[in-house]
This record gives sequence, C-alpha cells and structure tokens, in this order.
Amino acid sequence: MFSSLLRWNLWGREKLDASPRVILEEVESFIDYKGAIVIQGPRRAGKSTLLYMIIEKLSQRYSEKQCLYINFEDYALKAANMTPALVEDIIEVYAEKVYDGSDFFLFLDEIQNVSEWHRWVRTYVDTTRKTVFVSGSSSKLMSSEIAGLLTGRHVSFEVMPFSFRELYRIHGHSDDDIYVERNRIRIKKLLDQYTKTGGFPEVALRWQEDESGAMRILSQYAEDIILKDIAVHFNIMNMRILRFIAHYLAQNSGSRVSIRKLQRMIEGEYSEKSSTTTIANYLEYLVEAYLAIELKHFDYSIKRAFRKPSKYYICDPGLRNVMASSLTPDYGRLLENVVFLYLRTVYDELYFWSDTRELDFVGIRNRAPDLYNVTYVSNLKEVDERELQAFADFPSKTRVRNRYLITWDLEDRITYKGMKIVAVPAWKLLIKKP
Repeated sequence: MFSSLLRWNLWGREKLDASPRVILEEVESFIDYKGAIVIQGPRRAGKSTLLYMIIEKLSQRYSEKQCLYINFEDYALKAANMTPALVEDIIEVYAEKVYDGSDFFLFLDEIQNVSEWHRWVRTYVDTTRKTVFVSGSSSKLMSSEIAGLLTGRHVSFEVMPFSFRELYRIHGHSDDDIYVERNRIRIKKLLDQYTKTGGFPEVALRWQEDESGAMRILSQYAEDIILKDIAVHFNIMNMRILRFIAHYLAQNSGSRVSIRKLQRMIEGEYSEKSSTTTIANYLEYLVEAYLAIELKHFDYSIKRAFRKPSKYYICDPGLRNVMASSLTPDYGRLLENVVFLYLRTVYDELYFWSDTRELDFVGIRNRAPDLYNVTYVSNLKEVDERELQAFADFPSKTRVRNRYLITWDLEDRITYKGMKIVAVPAWKLLIKKP
C-alpha cells in the first residue's frame, strides 16, 4: 500500500507540469467545503490532472504531506479486495508512514472500483467534517446516482476537454484587441485545427499536428466510452444498436433526433425489432457518459417543449469527427458543435427553437433571451435569408436582448426587417471569457 502511495502522491516530487484549467478557480473556492467534491466529465478529459492541480494549490497553504491521493486503478491495489476496508487500511498506512494528523485532505480517484464507496464517503464526511475529493469514470458517477447517495453532502464540477479559449491561452495568445486583430490568420488556423482534432488534453498538447495519430487516439477514446462506460456499466446486450445510435448522433450533431425515426432506421439497417424504450435508454446512457450532450427545445409551455425532439452534440469536435462516417467534413455542423460547447458555459439555460425555421441556440439570462444562429460564411452575400428570418419568427413574450449570427469570418451589423443582428466571427467569440 505504501509503495502505491509513493507512486501517485506528490510528496517530495517535482511539481506538476500541466496546462492550467479554467475550472480550477471554481473548485478552489470550495476547498474548505466540509463534504464531498465530485469531479465529473468524460474519460481522458483531465479529471485526475485537476486533482493534482488542487493538491499543488493546497500544498501552498499547508504541508504537501497533508494531501493523500489514492488511485484505485493502481495495479497493486487492484489485487486487493476493493472494499471500504481497503480505504481505511490505506489511510492507516498513510498515518503511520507520512502524516499522523487529522487535518488532511483526501483524494479518491477512480473510486468506482471500490464497492459501496458512496456509503463510506457519506459516513466519512458526516463523522469527520472533512473535505474529500471524488473522481472517477463518468458513467459510474452519474448526477442521478450521486444525488441519491450523497444528498446535501456534495458539490459537483464538470471537467470537459479543453475549450478553444483554454487552448488559445495555452498557445500563448493574448486577449488584447490589437493583438487579436493582428493575429487573426493565426487564430483562424488554430480554430480550424481545433475543429478537426478537438481539445482532449493528450491529443491537443501532443498530437494536434499529427491528425492520423490524433484520430487513432480519439478512436480509442470513443471505443472506451462506448464499451467501458456504457456497455459494461449498463449491461448492454445489443452493441450493434448502441454503436449505430452513437455514430448517428455524431454524424448528425445539431440535428433534431426522433426516437421513432431512429427505430425505423435501425430496423431497416439490421432487420430486427427494436423498442422505442430501448432506444430512449441508449440515448440517455450516451448522455450520462458525456459522449453526447442533449439540447432541449425552447417553449414557453413546458408540456409542449417536453413533447418535441431534442438535439444532440458531441462532447468534443475531434471525437465527433472520428465517429462520423462522412468522407468530407461538414464545416457547418462542426462550427455549430464548437459554438454549442462554448455557449453552454455562458448560460445556465440553453435551448434551441424551431418552427418553420430554426434558431440554433436560445440562451436565457435574467429571463431575457439571447438568440443565435451559426453559419459557416465569410461575407454577407453568402448568408442564407432563412438564417435571418428565423430571428424574426421567434415568438418572444419578453424583449429579446441580443441577436447574434455566428460566422466563420464575417463581422458586421445587419439590419433585417427592423431588427439589429450582430454578425460575430467564431474565432473572436470563442476566445472571450464566458
């Protein structure tokens, strides 16, 4: 046990060499929270690295030995009986060998490997009033499961692959307006690359310039999510249907998904019956594992909104590309997916709206809507009038605050039927702080 702790803890080791994450500041504000801090997100998005960043921050205020990190993926621990008794044995070894005080911070990574972990964590925070950080495979730490097991004893944070803004800052670019204007070609080139290979840390930092290598790694990520985080966890019997739905969502990211239409497609493809309940469950599993993210329809009537089909986006543009079977890139869908990932960090409530025409996004702030359409254009002549008419068709019971047309490289102020529409290049929007 002690050799395992030495492998993973930072006691006396060199400082971590990792790129900063925006989410770190949010988690830092809860460091003194007496309960469980749960780190969620897709696999390989940087959850473990975030835990190490928190440990380094704590080491500046306390002794580095006051942080105990346990990795339950360690091969030495996997040979043991993974029960709460093992956790207590490790803490006892830590007290004997490293730090015998009671004022330490506990980090439990890949905790899903420990049976009944949630009961132990609940008892631990109730009896010690300490902070414990919990991270693990996203499908094992679903919000719905945690809500029932750690009610009132936890706060959750989401770790996603690098946003374009994070990658932009990692590459040393500045937010200064003059800098941005002078380096627009470099910024657009970086965005073009981001839409291809995405923001998973290993890919973005090591393989971004090697697209074939990046695609190989991303293919394995997709396979691991589908197989390990969904099929194994939920005991999926029909892998063909699960894979079909996953690849369909990737190829049709940003499109409304009808369960009955999916049912007809699956039955036509495989000549076998599939129930709408099974398809709905598989969609839910893909969302819970963070492979896909659901966007619901906006309506002033909750009942009407519930009856309308949702849209789905993939958690990372690179992952979307490797899963979509299209031989030619669909730049419009890719740009819309990237803008969605940004806007969901801006608004607490984000929807889409459709009738005869569609608005890609409706962001609600202080009960007032901001409207967005995304189009891959570089000049005003390329703009389809349907993109503008959708703004006019939107039925608002309150004053619309702003109307935005997010483009590839068109920047303008458009007047259409008495409305003001601001055209903003995506490369400018995405580097702004949410």
